[in-house]
Amino acid sequence: MSWTARQCLQCPDVLKNICEQAYEGGYDPDCRATVGALNATCRAFHRVASKVLWSRIFSLRPLVQCMPADVWVEEVLDVTDGRSAIAVTRPPDPSDWERFIANAAFVTSFKRHGLDPDLDDDTWCTLCLYRHGPAPFLPNLRELVWEEPDADVFEYGYQLLGPKLTTLHIGQPPSDSLLLPFLRSLHVRCPRLRHLSVQCRSAIGPSDPVVSRAISQLQHLETIDLTLPLYDDALVHLATLPNLSVAKIFLPRNTELPARLQSVSKPIFPTLSVLHVSVIRLESALAALVDHISSAQLCEVRLCAAHDPLSTTIREFLTSLGRSPSRDCLSSVHLSFPLPSSIPLMRSLSAVPPLDHPECTLDITAFQPLFACPDLTELDVTSFFLRLDDTFVRTLAAGCPRLQSLRLASPYYAGRLSEVTLGGLLPLFHHCPDLDTLSLPLNASLPIPSASTSTPSPAPPTSPPPASSPSRLRPSLPSPGADVFGSQLTTLDVGDSPIHAPDEVAAFLSAHCGTHPAFAVVAADAGDGDAAPEHVRARELHSGLWAQAARLVGLFARVRAEERERWSSGSRSGSQRSCSGAGPSPSVQTEMPD
Repeated sequence: MSWTARQCLQCPDVLKNICEQAYEGGYDPDCRATVGALNATCRAFHRVASKVLWSRIFSLRPLVQCMPADVWVEEVLDVTDGRSAIAVTRPPDPSDWERFIANAAFVTSFKRHGLDPDLDDDTWCTLCLYRHGPAPFLPNLRELVWEEPDADVFEYGYQLLGPKLTTLHIGQPPSDSLLLPFLRSLHVRCPRLRHLSVQCRSAIGPSDPVVSRAISQLQHLETIDLTLPLYDDALVHLATLPNLSVAKIFLPRNTELPARLQSVSKPIFPTLSVLHVSVIRLESALAALVDHISSAQLCEVRLCAAHDPLSTTIREFLTSLGRSPSRDCLSSVHLSFPLPSSIPLMRSLSAVPPLDHPECTLDITAFQPLFACPDLTELDVTSFFLRLDDTFVRTLAAGCPRLQSLRLASPYYAGRLSEVTLGGLLPLFHHCPDLDTLSLPLNASLPIPSASTSTPSPAPPTSPPPASSPSRLRPSLPSPGADVFGSQLTTLDVGDSPIHAPDEVAAFLSAHCGTHPAFAVVAADAGDGDAAPEHVRARELHSGLWAQAARLVGLFARVRAEERERWSSGSRSGSQRSCSGAGPSPSVQTEMPD
C-alpha cells in the first residue's frame, strides 16, 4: 500500500464517504454485504463501517442474531420464496445482550414496512420482559418508520420511541385505535420531535383530547401530517409554532379556530410553505383561517372535503388565497371533493351524489379568484359538480398563463359526457406555453376543426398585462394551417372521453400539441370507472380508438417535422440565390414575357 493510500485511510471523512457510497442507503442487500465485507476484512474500515452498516436497518432480526446461537432460531415459513422468521428459544441472560446493545447504539434510522414477517408477538414479548435496562431498544434512534401489518406486533413499536427521535411516521395501522398509545405519549417519549406523520386506515381517524394535548406540547415541530381531527387547543399551538413549514391537518366540525386566533398576539403560521386541510363539510371558517396566515412563502395548498361544498364557499376560500401575503408565491392548488381516501369505495359502489344541486355547481366564476396568483403552475380539481365547457377552458387559460399541470376531472369515470371540444383546447396551447400535463375530459365525437379554421376564440376581457409581462413577449398563435412549434405537452389524459374518428383527432393533436418527442395520450381502461355495463363497454371501445389516435399522432408529427425541414431548407437556398442574383429555382414556375 502506498504512502498516499495510507494517509487517506487515516482520514475518518474519507472512510465514511467510501462506506456511505458503498452502502447507498442500505436498501440493496448487495450494498449491505459490501460494507459488511469492508467491516470484516480491513481494520482501517472497521469502526466507520460498523457505524454505517448499523446506522439504517429495516428489521430487528440482525440485532437478535447478534445474541448467542442458542438464544434464537430461524424458522422457514415458506420454502418457495425462502421467507423465514426469528423465534427466541430461551430468555436471554444479561450477558447475552452485549453485542445487541453495542450495535443498537449505532442505529439512527429504523424503517419497518412491507408484508414480510419480522419478529412475532412471542419474540417481542420475550425481548421486552428480559431486556437489559429501561432504555429504549434503539437509544440513539432519530428516524422511525413504523408500518407493521400484524395487529399483535404493532403495539410494540411503542418500545422504539426515544428522547432523540426527531422523525416519526406511523402508517396503515391494523386498527386506528392502536395509534392512540403512541400519540398520547409523544410529548414525554419524544420531546425533540420535528417531523410527525400519521396515516390512519379509515378516511377519518379517531378524535381524542389526550392526543390533542400531547400535540400541543411538542415545541419543535417543523412538519406535521395527521389524518385524525385535532381540537382547537392543538391547532392554535400549531399555528403559532415559529418553524412549522408543512401542515397537513384535519379540522373538526364546528371549529372555533378563527375566533381563537383573533386573540393570539403571535404571527399565525409565519413560515408555512405547504398547507393541506381536510374537513367533513367546508365552511366559511376556513376562509377566515386563511386570512390569518402571515407567511409570505405559502406555495402549495390542498383542500379536501367529505361533502361537496357550495360554490360560494369555494369562491370565498379561493378569494382568501388570492389576497393572502403569499399570493405571488402560490404555485399549486389542489381541490378534491370527496376525500381522496373514500373515492375507491364510492367507485366500487358506483355511488354518485345527486347532481340536481345548482348551488354546488363549479363553473369558471368559482375559480376566478385564482387569477390573482400570477405564479400558479399547478391546478387540480376533482369533483362531480365541475361544469366544463370551452368557455371555462378559454377563461382559465387567459387567467392562468403559467400553468404547467392542469387536471379537471370527476372522482371517477361514470359515463358523463363532457362539453369541452378539441377546438376548445386551443386557448390552452396558445396562452399556456409551459403546459406539460393536461387531464381533461373531452367530447372528441363532435366535428373536429380543420387546420384552416382552428384559430383560438378571443379570450374574455381581462386587465392588460404590464409591458414587461412575459405574456407580452410570447408569440401569438401561428397563422391558420401552421404548426405549433415547441409544444411542452407530454401527457394528455382524456379519461373516458368519446371519440369517433381517431385519424382526424390525431391530425389535430399533431398540429397543435403533439410535437414533443415524449407526447402520450392516456385513456381510461374498461375497469377504470363505475361498473355499469354500458359504461364499461363504452370505455373499452373508446380506449382502443384513443390508442389508435396516439399511434397516429407520433407518425403525423414526424411527417410534419420532415415537411418543416424541407420547407426551411428550401427557403434558405432560395434566399441565398436571391441575394447572389441567381435566377429562379428550377422548381419554381415562371412566366416568360411575350
